[in-house]
This record gives sequence, C-alpha cells and structure tokens, in this order.
Amino acid sequence: MMSGHRVLVDTGAWLAAFHRRDQYHAEAARTLKQLRVERARLVVTDLILAEVYLHLLHGFGPARAIAHIEAVVGDPLVEEIFVDQDLQAGAIADWIHGFSDQAFTLTDAVSFAVMRSHRIATAFTFDRDFGVAGFQTTPIG
Repeated sequence: MMSGHRVLVDTGAWLAAFHRRDQYHAEAARTLKQLRVERARLVVTDLILAEVYLHLLHGFGPARAIAHIEAVVGDPLVEEIFVDQDLQAGAIADWIHGFSDQAFTLTDAVSFAVMRSHRIATAFTFDRDFGVAGFQTTPIG
C-alpha cells in the first residue's frame, strides 16, 4: 500500500488491537503497526467510536475505556468523520435497503457510505460484510 492512503478502521479491528485475549489480537496488532509504518490515515466514524467505547466500557470498565478512546481520538493519524443526516439517509437507502438480503448494521452501512463517498478502498476489519459490500479488506484472509 502507498504511504498516506486512507483505511477505514472498523470496530472489531480496534477491539482486537486493544484486547490481548481477542482471537484476532496478534493479527490486529501487526496490521495496525504496519498501517502506522505506512503513515496511513486511520478513518473512523463517530458510530464506530461509540461501538468501541461501549464494548470497552463493558469489557474493561470506565477508566480503561476512556483511556483507549482518548488515545484513538488524540492520535494524529486518526481521521474522524461525523455522520450527518444525509450520510445516514444514504447509508440506509443504499446499503440497508439496497442489500435487504444482508444483515448489515447501521454502523457498517454508514461505514460503507463513508468509504464510497470519500473514495476509501480498504477497511481494516475482520467483518466479512465489507467484502460482501465490495470493499477490499485488510488483513486479507
């Protein structure tokens, strides 16, 4: 991958990177380290951050959850995109209605809409739905 490219980082990837007991922890840590070496822009939405915080809060408690979220938000390589009404409406129309045979979450549908609108080709995720939606994923298989 080229230096400075943008990669959407999904909820599960952040959680795997933060939680040493996660089945994907080693792979997530390696991938995150490689993206940092490449100086990739790590794109998140406010919905992704809300999911990450919820899981961390229940898994680690408030102090660690806050520390992890503040580390993500304060990271100079992280770019946060806030969901507005138009983005949400487009996500629902294009991805939830458009793929009604799939069980895409609202967070994933918004992520797909962000990736399309911001021309982000790759997601750092362990969620197969990104591939179903037609996006490249890392780590690969």
